[in-house]
Amino acid sequence: RKFYSQWGEDIFLQNYFKNLNTGFYVDIGCFHPIMYSNTCLLFHKGWSGINIDLNKTSIDLFNLARPADTNLNLVVLDNQKKITVYQNKDLGKMNTINPQYASYYLKNYSVRESSSFSLNSILKKYCLKNNKFEIINIDAEGSEYTILKNIDFRKYIFKIILVETHKWNSFTKQESNKIHTFLQSHNYNFLKNLGETSIYENNSWKN
Repeated sequence: RKFYSQWGEDIFLQNYFKNLNTGFYVDIGCFHPIMYSNTCLLFHKGWSGINIDLNKTSIDLFNLARPADTNLNLVVLDNQKKITVYQNKDLGKMNTINPQYASYYLKNYSVRESSSFSLNSILKKYCLKNNKFEIINIDAEGSEYTILKNIDFRKYIFKIILVETHKWNSFTKQESNKIHTFLQSHNYNFLKNLGETSIYENNSWKN
């Protein structure tokens, strides 16, 4: 296939990093190793990374398709604590920990308990001394801003940030505007929207 992502994000990344045969991605809300994947093309090129999803079925699939990657079944948020997950499918693209999001977009969902961790603690545990990453992709169904604002950007550096944003209603518009303002304040320049994905570039990245 020429692409796997929903809106051509992987084509953009492949072209952007065309001269880089190996790199590292962090994919939060990875969902599926092939279908709608923003990192599958890069994986086939020789890249590797960390894939995180709150659905166990998703991570089981990543362990089969990308056993050399670090594949984690957990919730990324602001710190370690008990968290409620709203879920309507074992392999659901829109399962969430955001109750407002669940009330808007999920039907006949079930509720379960899980544990959340900050991205800082995850990167510290699994990336050892590495603190520079070519890509972070965040598709967390309403929790994107909370994840971003709790990253230690003084310690962890990303060349490209892809983050799901929406303009469906006043709530999602407000969240998208908060994400945009926050990333600009951390010297990330908005490049473009591809469907529901906003792409930002680090102005301070040094090879």
